[in-house]
Amino acid sequence: AFRRALDVSRGIRAYQGTVRAYLGMGRLKEAIDVARQALTSMPNSPRALTLVGLAMSQLPEGLEKARKAFEKARSLDPLCAETVMELVTVLVQHDLLPDCVQALQSALQLSQKDFLHSRLGDVYSKMHRFPNALSEYHKALALNPGLECAKTGLDRLEKLMKGVDPDEDGEVVEEDRDDMDGFGTPSYNG
Repeated sequence: AFRRALDVSRGIRAYQGTVRAYLGMGRLKEAIDVARQALTSMPNSPRALTLVGLAMSQLPEGLEKARKAFEKARSLDPLCAETVMELVTVLVQHDLLPDCVQALQSALQLSQKDFLHSRLGDVYSKMHRFPNALSEYHKALALNPGLECAKTGLDRLEKLMKGVDPDEDGEVVEEDRDDMDGFGTPSYNG
């Protein structure tokens, strides 16, 4: 369906949908090709560069190429939340959590967005820096009391701080500190 959408319209949303669909199907070569087409069609678009970074990040050796694409996108539009969120997702996948903190703090210096605070809370929680996580979730909820990802993150954090596995009902958390998975990525308008 997205491929047909590209035939009708060469807008960024059609490119995004097509790249994500190909990635979801494990068709990396096609995803990279479509991301590059988007960049050719829109060479100064941070969102097109973000697509290239997202696709390249899936290659075994693609992290550095992806980071360059994300950084170039950020230089074109430092306020593009989509770029920061995708960069952070890739960095989390590679367990580069201090880099996530740096990217999110940098973005927050430019724009105090609720979902950025929530995502920083997620990262701090994964790092077991619970006081920092708590602070970020509270900042997110102060900006938007209805932000579901912050509510969910805060609930998970409170369970972790009590020694309860947030994924199980009442199960005590063991010392395995690598079981914090499944951050939700909030929807955002970039």
